[in-house]
Amino acid sequence: MLKFLLFINSLYLGLGSFFSFFIAPTLFKVLQKEQAGVVVEKVFPVYFSLGLVVSLITLILGFKYGKLIFGLALVNALTHALHIFYVLPTAHNLKMVDYQAFMKWHGISMGMNLLSLFLTLLICIVLMRK
Repeated sequence: MLKFLLFINSLYLGLGSFFSFFIAPTLFKVLQKEQAGVVVEKVFPVYFSLGLVVSLITLILGFKYGKLIFGLALVNALTHALHIFYVLPTAHNLKMVDYQAFMKWHGISMGMNLLSLFLTLLICIVLMRK
């Protein structure tokens, strides 16, 4: 079970890092801003939903590895849920109406993404030390 949890969290960490630090910036360099935004807007819900699923699996199966894993997975799951069900829809609704407000929510979204990647990294480190 430990190896499975380490695998899925490592996989998500790699996927998230690759998408966040390579794919998304490359899309905005290669495509027009509007086109890149359309692509990223389609990918984000799937990407964050995958993070929520990984976090929930870690929460359910990881409780036997200690309170730290449980706590990190719980905060990560809540971060993903808030991101999917509140931050992304809010940003989407503001995009065409108030671009300044959209950019604020975009910054919040980026911060939450970094937080979830950091929490996933901590989960991986704790799991490797078990």
